[in-house]
Amino acid sequence: MLCLFLLEFTFHDKLRMNTSAHRKFEGAAILNKKRLLYVLIPLICIIGALLHFSNTLPKGNTVESREELLNNAIPKGDSWTVSKEIEIDKYIISCAYSANGKSTIAVFEPTSNGKYKFLTSTNRQNEDIIIGGAIINGEWYDLIWFNGAQTEYAEIIYTVNGVRKEPLKYDTTNMDLIYIKNPEKEYSMSVYYYDNKGNRYG
Repeated sequence: MLCLFLLEFTFHDKLRMNTSAHRKFEGAAILNKKRLLYVLIPLICIIGALLHFSNTLPKGNTVESREELLNNAIPKGDSWTVSKEIEIDKYIISCAYSANGKSTIAVFEPTSNGKYKFLTSTNRQNEDIIIGGAIINGEWYDLIWFNGAQTEYAEIIYTVNGVRKEPLKYDTTNMDLIYIKNPEKEYSMSVYYYDNKGNRYG
């Protein structure tokens, strides 16, 4: 009889212990769920905000969106307007001017799904000849543009290893960008623009 009582007491004691442990487990589970919600809700909000922000960013796949990218990337210029563009090996090179008298040669790199991102730019006053460059798919290009006056042609003179090369002549009546693929590592260059009256700029 005593054994039966002890067994019954032990059983009820274990049952109470199991019930207590079960309650603790349920309490811990509820607390963990609350903690998870506290983490998940801000995370969902952040992801949503990032997705919204990425959808509102200019995609760079139109002239207008590239102008937006220029306005964001070049704070010294106001209201950039793209004047000329060319494509070199899927990169877009834009020549633009601003409302406050600045000019730029900007390079846009393809990313994905037909989008482009601003890569680099060379900025000058309108009256200055822009002489810049960019590495495009491992190749160096000299980039030259002048927005200061209507000209007829440009002369570019390279000096490589101390040797002055013959002048290169380019028609500039349409104010196009001049781009030259250049494998040289060390060189200097002089750039002059001429109008139809023989006036020289540069």
